[in-house]
Amino acid sequence: MDSDINQPQQDQEHLIAQWLLSTPGFFDRHPDLLTQIELVNSHSGKAVSLQEKQMALLRNQNRDLNQRLSEMLRFGTENDRTQTLMMQWLEGLLASKDRNATIESITTSLHKLFDIGKVEIIPPEQVFDELKTKLDQAPICGSVDLATNLVSADLLLDDGSIILIQLKYQSTTLGVLLMASQDKEKFLPQMGLSYIHQLAQFAAAALYRFQDQ
Repeated sequence: MDSDINQPQQDQEHLIAQWLLSTPGFFDRHPDLLTQIELVNSHSGKAVSLQEKQMALLRNQNRDLNQRLSEMLRFGTENDRTQTLMMQWLEGLLASKDRNATIESITTSLHKLFDIGKVEIIPPEQVFDELKTKLDQAPICGSVDLATNLVSADLLLDDGSIILIQLKYQSTTLGVLLMASQDKEKFLPQMGLSYIHQLAQFAAAALYRFQDQ
């Protein structure tokens, strides 16, 4: 309520508002009031009729609804694209005949799926002890600086963001999945990683088939 009016006036206005709400058809019976009642336009500060105010509110609501619809359509299109690429990725993993082909399928498809600068699988023998210790606790996600001295410098971009997640299947460590982007906000520490965990599990399961090769 407006702090510029006193309590008795607030009570009276509340009663009027309640009466109007409980009296449907009032403005149908008194249409002239719609043009006589003046309200302050929140943008221009000029007085406008109640009817004009209603039209402005409806226009704003219509604009907001159109914006939401556009966003829903855009998200739907993006989800369809992601779903298609995901299915292609899984098909490629299942069709791979050896370890090298599987690694190529994993990295190429994830690069396309996330539209990022680099996707690599670091073999177990090239994983630094410090990196393994950290990844045993949780994936590394955030600024590329987090990976400094944890992986070979040639695997890192000069700037941006990164994800490092362990590839493990049935207690067997199969390497580390590295995804890097020049976009500093592509991979953020606060982002949910459940989707990334699922991708890593699929990749690890595919690599496990060729563990003895």
